[in-house]
Amino acid sequence: MRGDGSSNEERLRTGRRYRTDRTEGISDGVFAVSLTLLILDVRPPEGGVSQLVHGLVLIAPRLGTFALSFAIVAYYWLVHHLIFASLRGVKVALIWANMLFLFTIAVLPFSTAVLGRYSLAPVALAIYGANLAACTSTLAGVWFVADHSHITEQPTVSQRRYIVRRFGVQLIVALLGIACAFLAPALALSIFVALPIVFALTYHRRYY
Repeated sequence: MRGDGSSNEERLRTGRRYRTDRTEGISDGVFAVSLTLLILDVRPPEGGVSQLVHGLVLIAPRLGTFALSFAIVAYYWLVHHLIFASLRGVKVALIWANMLFLFTIAVLPFSTAVLGRYSLAPVALAIYGANLAACTSTLAGVWFVADHSHITEQPTVSQRRYIVRRFGVQLIVALLGIACAFLAPALALSIFVALPIVFALTYHRRYY
């Protein structure tokens, strides 16, 4: 058993390939912290019992953006998990691409807090949309680097088209939300709310 483990580790380290456990570990840590930080901007309402309902109404936008961002971060974690489940190792380029993606995830609690406080403000919506666009594009970069480094299970032509199309649609929708933020803020917010719902419902085959 020890010999098999040593040979497996040696195989992963050939060609500047390394084990995935440390990269997955720091990724899961960033996701966990980001998910936790999302709720910190939601404070219990102040005042007496008679003002509780009114107070809950006041914090409803922040509760809504918390739920939205929680669903979105969970979705990105799922796709990230599926990518790494198919890897035979990691290379330095993939590690850096993954760090860039984690940076965009770490920023989400900030953009969520801004949107929660200024729900229909065009600038707040644009910041949130830009954050989502950055998350999608950098996660697509992670998959692209892994695919072109030949360290992942090679998808079929139809699977590759599906993956590229899905990333492309997500990016276009996020950019559309940014554009609508300055023309129709309510529509932009509706687009962002619909994002996790639509992509959960349209997921109908093995992603990677």
